[in-house]
Amino acid sequence: MKKIWAIFLIVIIATATAVAQKSHSVRVTKDFNNNWKFKLEDKASFCEIAYDDSQWRVLTLPHDWSVGANFSKENSGRNAWLPGGIAWYRKSFVLPNNYKGKSIEIQFDGVYKNATLWVNQHPIGIQHDGYTSFRYDITELLSFEQENTIAVRVDNSNQPNCRWYSGSGIYRNVWLNVTSPTHIETWGTFITTPEVSEEEAKVKIVSTLKNMDEAKEVNIETLIYAPNGKQVAIETSAIKIGNYQSTDISLFLSVKAPELWSVATPEIYRVITYIKSGNEILDEYESTFGIRTIEFDAEKGFFLNGENIKMKGVCLHHDAGSLGGAVPDEVWIRRLRKLKAIGCNAIRTAHNPASPEFMTMCDTMGFLVMNEFVDKWNKPYRKNAPKDPFYNVQMADPNFTVEWQQNYEQTIRRDRNHPSVIIWSVGNENHPAGSIGQNDGLRRYASFVRSLDPSRPVISGMERGKDVKNVDKKVDDIIESCKYMDLIGMNYGEQWCSALADKKPGKAFVSTESYRYYNSTPLKRYANVERSPWLDVIDNENNMGLFLWPGIAYLGESRNWGRIGSDGVFDFAGFPNPDAYLYKAFWSEEPTVHLEVYGKKTEKMSQWGIPEMHQNWNLPKDTIVNLVTYTNCETVDLYLNNKKIGSQNLSDFPNWIMNWQNVNYQPGILKAVGKINGKAVCECEIATVGKLHHLEMNADKSQVKSGDIIHVELSLHDKKGRGITNADGELHFKLEGNAQIIALENGNSSDLTPFSNKKTKMTHKGRCLCIVKVGDNKNEEVKLSVKCTGINTQQLVLIEKK
Repeated sequence: MKKIWAIFLIVIIATATAVAQKSHSVRVTKDFNNNWKFKLEDKASFCEIAYDDSQWRVLTLPHDWSVGANFSKENSGRNAWLPGGIAWYRKSFVLPNNYKGKSIEIQFDGVYKNATLWVNQHPIGIQHDGYTSFRYDITELLSFEQENTIAVRVDNSNQPNCRWYSGSGIYRNVWLNVTSPTHIETWGTFITTPEVSEEEAKVKIVSTLKNMDEAKEVNIETLIYAPNGKQVAIETSAIKIGNYQSTDISLFLSVKAPELWSVATPEIYRVITYIKSGNEILDEYESTFGIRTIEFDAEKGFFLNGENIKMKGVCLHHDAGSLGGAVPDEVWIRRLRKLKAIGCNAIRTAHNPASPEFMTMCDTMGFLVMNEFVDKWNKPYRKNAPKDPFYNVQMADPNFTVEWQQNYEQTIRRDRNHPSVIIWSVGNENHPAGSIGQNDGLRRYASFVRSLDPSRPVISGMERGKDVKNVDKKVDDIIESCKYMDLIGMNYGEQWCSALADKKPGKAFVSTESYRYYNSTPLKRYANVERSPWLDVIDNENNMGLFLWPGIAYLGESRNWGRIGSDGVFDFAGFPNPDAYLYKAFWSEEPTVHLEVYGKKTEKMSQWGIPEMHQNWNLPKDTIVNLVTYTNCETVDLYLNNKKIGSQNLSDFPNWIMNWQNVNYQPGILKAVGKINGKAVCECEIATVGKLHHLEMNADKSQVKSGDIIHVELSLHDKKGRGITNADGELHFKLEGNAQIIALENGNSSDLTPFSNKKTKMTHKGRCLCIVKVGDNKNEEVKLSVKCTGINTQQLVLIEKK
């Protein structure tokens, strides 16, 4: 496993370096993130070349301005009580003379939202949707050997305009693409593997050739390289193309003894396409893909490379807590590794396209992806709630109806070569199943997606709705709408999976969104049944899997002041919540047992939450407690101070929630031991702890280079080294050397400390995360010092002086 992660990190780093520095070839893809100027203000003159922006803030993209503001009741809880606004970005740059005669385009991977662009004072376009990547050809607007200016106005002032925290600004990467006038269009290859066997894979490559020059004849040479870098296939062809035209070129190549992409072995192939005129190379375009087969069987579910597997999935938003929407790649790598460690193998990009880098991570780490284009289409979410501040502003983008086609197409073209992408989703929770609005939307949007990519199924995360009086009618309505989809996709509808199968709709079922802990009944939605929806997946062969809501805590969608977001299987800091261990028991082959103490019972628990529980064993004398263990072992033995006080079999708990009732508290050590075939294979213990003695600090990297991100996990401990979870302290941070703290995070969704505060942070359950970005390191020491009241300052050298 360590070898796989090492290879993955090398691939990510090598890919990023190649993209950012690919200026030696005929195609230049230039990192365009540096030296932008920013102002949170709005004036029409900001687009003018002559405007004096010398007093503006200088920054490096990606950038989210909302996350640096203070929380306020005056803002919307949908946007995590943070503001939007209107701001401008400007960048001045000089292009060399050897770029003359080239085709040049500017590419934005994500701007939230309503981005209006000017180049040298010429308006070039507007992109309303904030999650779709877009690009513009700016060739004719540029000067050479003299200064050019690009200006971007970002309007996120209509608040709220999204159901969750969106962030504001140019929050993803920007690129300058420089090519010959005759070139493969950006995102212009479509690679599929229509025939795959152990002996051979047939690879179809369709490339869009664009000629912004005089008519000519060119040769196309396409090479495929195996995961080990060895060339394994080559094909050449010739074509005549007219002036200022585009055309598609189809090639078929054969790869012998293919190495298949899977969740366990995510093998990635490379394609390099050369465009040549005589001996001159006009263009060199690189693509990546995976060789794999996907099959969706109405009765047996999902097959990857002929193997029947379940989707052990989670829904993920694009933010990362205190970092907002501008998230460094290494932060997502750490988060995805934690999900992978509990057995997760699938991601739903809820409810919008993720960044290109995130999609590459899913490829190289082995995640299946349900790639979603949008949340709402064009309707108010709740028509009957005009006075509710959560619902009284429409959640759908008012420009959706005029922009949806170009947005869907851009995302499909960008992401269609990712082997991780196995499902397209055209939307989320729009209209009730069986309704005219739902059927009309699915018919229109799903048909359009199939016209661009017929190789993957198209679905939507359909709204479950409230309580049901007639199950048979509900099931018929679901089937009615799903005739426009390639699978039966429902949010929170797994309790109808068996009834759907009985009607033989000819399509497999996928739970596109599921509660983490509780379940519904066929008649009642908020039934708080203590039975994970995962068990519905196991009990029904036609159920391909689920996507838990959510996998990681996210900002926004809050209806109550004081809460900035929603908890997930993991919290904002990437620390596991108790149900992470339940899903590790469900999903992982590794024997596991986890022990928690139940807190106070409440009459009404949120259907999206979990019961209150903790690992505090410092309780009042004579307390009687209830416990729970999550395990995939046959038997769990429970010990208190080395005395066995109980033993239970997992088979006696159909919901896998092994409760221990009325345990008499005694100070000391409480231990759960998991056993298989009578042999102890794993254990978990919680202990009575002493007073705070020291702080432990652990960095996730020891070999560091310029620009790296370092995660430092901090935890409170007593004199014996036992973790303290029943008390918290305020941490004071000081960083010395060429680096900066970019985020402090404790995972507490009720902490209203401004994210801009990078000096102090309270722990939560005894833990905190400090994220450090290394500067242009010149072999100097970088040292983190942290002070907590009552103990000595702790220090951790992140980079040693050489």
